[in-house]
Amino acid sequence: MQLKTITGIFLTFICFSVWGQTYNVSSPDQMIKVDVELNGSISYTVYVQDEQLIKPSIIGLHTNLFSTDNFKGVKPREPFFVSETDQLVWGVEKEVHSWYNQLSLVLNDSLELQFRAYDTGVAWRYVSSYNGDIVVYKEDANFNIDSNNTVYFPPVESFSTPFEPQFFPQAHHQIQDEAMAMTPLLYQSKSKRNILISEVDLFNYTGMFLNKTADGFKASFPSYPARESEMIWGRWRIIDHPVLSRKLVRKTEDYLAKSVANRTFPWRAILISENDAALTENNLISALAQKPSKGEYDWVKPGKVVWDWYNDWYLEDVGFKSGINTQTYKYMIDFAAKNGIEYINMDDGWSTLHNFDNNPRKLDMDEVLAYAKEKDVDVFLWFTWQALEKDLIKHLDRFHKMGVSGLKVDFFDRCDQVVVDFINTLAEECAKRKMLVNLHGAYKPTGINITYPNVVNVEGVLGLENNKFSENCTPVHNLTIPFIRNVVGPMDYTPGAMRFAPVEGYKCNWNNPKAMTTKAQQMAMYVVYHGGVQMLSDAATYYEKDEVALEFLSGVPVSWDESKTLEGKIGEYIIVARRKGDRWYLAGMTAMEDKTIDIPLDFLDDVNYSMKLINDGVKPAELLSKIKELNKSDDLKLTMKATGGFVAVFEVNKE
Repeated sequence: MQLKTITGIFLTFICFSVWGQTYNVSSPDQMIKVDVELNGSISYTVYVQDEQLIKPSIIGLHTNLFSTDNFKGVKPREPFFVSETDQLVWGVEKEVHSWYNQLSLVLNDSLELQFRAYDTGVAWRYVSSYNGDIVVYKEDANFNIDSNNTVYFPPVESFSTPFEPQFFPQAHHQIQDEAMAMTPLLYQSKSKRNILISEVDLFNYTGMFLNKTADGFKASFPSYPARESEMIWGRWRIIDHPVLSRKLVRKTEDYLAKSVANRTFPWRAILISENDAALTENNLISALAQKPSKGEYDWVKPGKVVWDWYNDWYLEDVGFKSGINTQTYKYMIDFAAKNGIEYINMDDGWSTLHNFDNNPRKLDMDEVLAYAKEKDVDVFLWFTWQALEKDLIKHLDRFHKMGVSGLKVDFFDRCDQVVVDFINTLAEECAKRKMLVNLHGAYKPTGINITYPNVVNVEGVLGLENNKFSENCTPVHNLTIPFIRNVVGPMDYTPGAMRFAPVEGYKCNWNNPKAMTTKAQQMAMYVVYHGGVQMLSDAATYYEKDEVALEFLSGVPVSWDESKTLEGKIGEYIIVARRKGDRWYLAGMTAMEDKTIDIPLDFLDDVNYSMKLINDGVKPAELLSKIKELNKSDDLKLTMKATGGFVAVFEVNKE
């Protein structure tokens, strides 16, 4: 699975020096440098060339066993260079290549602080070898920046949140002091470099938020829950609705996390890129994440999913009343089987929230699951996490025996250690049963899809479903999330809207949702956005009426061998090319302005291709397609309409 080269001390790669108690490590390409200063406390500074991206910032960890403010002496280990190549089960690349220099500071006999400098960013973590148990009372993690830096700030009101923000660009000094944001958070330096803050390997710990300070941002963490309970509607079963049945923290302990003391702590990751397009290719999260054993997850099958909930179980002119019933799901299964789509999703309503035996009267689950098996279509079932939590192993065994292939688990709305531990346990236990997991209402990926490849998607994004109940899923938002949220891992935005309404005067509609973007942009999302499963969000009968859309959606992959972002600007437009086998997919999206582009096709192999181009017609809900012969010496010239896009599929011309 992993090829690794470790080379001893290479002064050409690492500047390792001690003046008093200051240490530094540089990236292999010497562009990025981290200074670590120990002077009663620990602080770090990050430079790219001569630009200070992060000013001196305090970090620290305070537990029942130690406090990093009380170290008595530091013994630096010999720095070393590592080059790694990891095979991925699925993703935007077949392999992830990474190389870094590591500086390790031994704070005492049982505690080490590791800093890594990659060409794509920096990261640090603590490694403890204490015996017994550890209780973490506080973690200091500061990110000090220039007050004029532009910040894409994803605000949250509290630690209880669905993790579905918009990213609002504003100068740091314009953000209210102590305002809280979820991660990932992006800011841009004076030179327009991009710096994205997140975390990796979130195990036996609590998730990281950021609070705005006068100097930058400081990490904040939800405390360990002392008492939890469902909202009163859920406890009393007055209204069987997931929004009214969330599990809330009523009281907290005076600590953040507790675990065995012999452990590694989460990485604090800082991704750095020279421009917006390069940011989408930054693989630091995948490089840092724990990798599974070779061949352990070969059974994982990425794919597309026919969805029910977004379109309100609507089917047009089918000769029966569509809804949560056996006929509707059998129609969805037939549609999936006919068009090579791997999964259907049975969402909220297939049972009551807490009683999985209480199915709607007209839904015969045994018949639906048997029919799906007959048609070779796999099934995801939707649950709230608290309903599964009450007897997780029993429930997983039951649904595995029934032939369910995946679980869509929802409404976590927290990232304290209780929820983090449950999610990791869920991933591990589902893997034992060869079941997939799609996490909704959950925090962003922290490498979980690398460690547990059966976690095939994570929501943690304001996605298409918002068209049912808000006006927030705007074209600008759609062109912001590829550069921020999707950078840290798979993103279940759930594209595929077949109905359009203009931005001006847009009104949400629960039963008949429409998108503020053209159908061509919705098609482009299947290439630009990435995740191990991708929903077809709209009604099957709408796709059946559009031959161009259906042919594309039937064939487009969700896992890729190679990916390149050719152009892009946050909130404005993006052009992405991805390869699967010998076929290339090129896609573009634009926000509120027309965009004329001239794309060199030099990413193609040196053969002749037949290109099928799909772009906007005269009407926003119309697709046009044409076929043209091209090769890598050609350019593709076209204009994307505002709120629109295109896809182009390049197949090797074998004539």
